Amino acid sequence: MKPLPGDSFGRWRVGTCLRRVAPRSYLVDVDGSTYRRNRVDLRVAKPSAHSPSRTQHFTNDSLSLSCEGQSNSTGWRVRRYTHNKKESDCSSGWGSATGSTCNISSLSTSHTGVYWCESESGGSSNANITVHSGSVILESPVDPVPEGDPLTLHCLYHHTNSSNLTAEFYKDGSLLQTQTTGEMTIRTVSKSDEGLYHCKHLERGESPQSWISVTERPKPELTSSHKGAALIGSPVVLNCKLDQSAGWKFYWSKHTQNPENETKTETPSYTISSVSVSDGGQYWCRAGRGDPVYYSHYSDALWINTTGISGVSDSGSPFPVLSSLMAVSPYLLVSIILAVKYYRAR
Repeated sequence: MKPLPGDSFGRWRVGTCLRRVAPRSYLVDVDGSTYRRNRVDLRVAKPSAHSPSRTQHFTNDSLSLSCEGQSNSTGWRVRRYTHNKKESDCSSGWGSATGSTCNISSLSTSHTGVYWCESESGGSSNANITVHSGSVILESPVDPVPEGDPLTLHCLYHHTNSSNLTAEFYKDGSLLQTQTTGEMTIRTVSKSDEGLYHCKHLERGESPQSWISVTERPKPELTSSHKGAALIGSPVVLNCKLDQSAGWKFYWSKHTQNPENETKTETPSYTISSVSVSDGGQYWCRAGRGDPVYYSHYSDALWINTTGISGVSDSGSPFPVLSSLMAVSPYLLVSIILAVKYYRAR
């Protein structure tokens, strides 16, 4: 969280996000005190190369945390903040440090806390780890889930061979689903799916709660291979750039953002092989994936202007220029004819 007012060190604080209280505002626990902070005052967790695959773990499980995903892992170390309100390094006794990797051979509930990588130049994104002494945990992702991606949650049971895997899944205390497979899937995640989740097995108990974050719907950037006006007859390639994971299809609109008239491509490129006057105008792109399709935002509009002027030919003849001008505007030919008639009439 952003440094608190009056903090002379100007240091970001490590805390636990409790819940969202407004569209852009969250309650955050820091050192036992609760603060309400805007999203811009919070660092969003990002994936790292060797982050744990889930947030909850059983006691006696092993866990490995690594800073090797940083641009230069030399000098990085794993640190944590636990419920005893202390920050400490892996080498202080709760883990075994080897370079920038921290190994915990046998987890206990005292290992519950916030873990992150740190060097002299600063800190990285963090991961919340919960160690549970009970028989049920929820398998949920450590990293935020992008809008439009699928999300699968598993209810895991410790030391059981029971054929009864039926589990209830809850969000913010309310029952969402009951699944006989012990698995729940949200096919297309939206911002409204963000919240506190836990699961319950009728015989073996319930898991702790885990916060699942959802990153916002992406907005692509539309660019053209051609700078300036496009020469009639020449090719133009439009590119729809999206910094997200794979699986997207791309949808192209011209003149208006009308889903009924969109052109779909499997790749982020749209090619006009031979530009004509009618190709001029405003273009947009958006991306979509899943079933039902989840769409990104539309890109900003991109104007394609056309021209028929490529210069005078080597012979110096003006006819290529005239023909090009007439290709741009068919009304030019009519204007020339009327001008000639007027001149002859005089």
